[in-house]
Amino acid sequence: MNAEEIGFLVIVGVVIAFYVIVLRPQQQEQRRQRKDVHDLQVGDEVLTTSGFLGTVKEVNIPESGPVQLVIDFGNGVVMSALTTAVAQRVAKGQTVYSRTLAKNGGEGSS
Repeated sequence: MNAEEIGFLVIVGVVIAFYVIVLRPQQQEQRRQRKDVHDLQVGDEVLTTSGFLGTVKEVNIPESGPVQLVIDFGNGVVMSALTTAVAQRVAKGQTVYSRTLAKNGGEGSS
């Protein structure tokens, strides 16, 4: 093998490593998040992308266009939102903080 072939193999190896280490886990996380949001039901607790916690009161599926949610944030505050505004579904009995810790490998922010 000459130096040109070795250089080419190194570049191919770096691209494959980048895909396995960075892109694939990111795609899997996006797929999981889309599934969580797609499976939302009335009564589910959600965290919005703006950081608000609320409970899904209605799921409106129009014939065309995005799915709309009615979310109750407590104290009489009820808003409509698109599913794209939902960052994650919060599991029953689980706090957002504990899920964030699990996602970050148990390390809290200081």
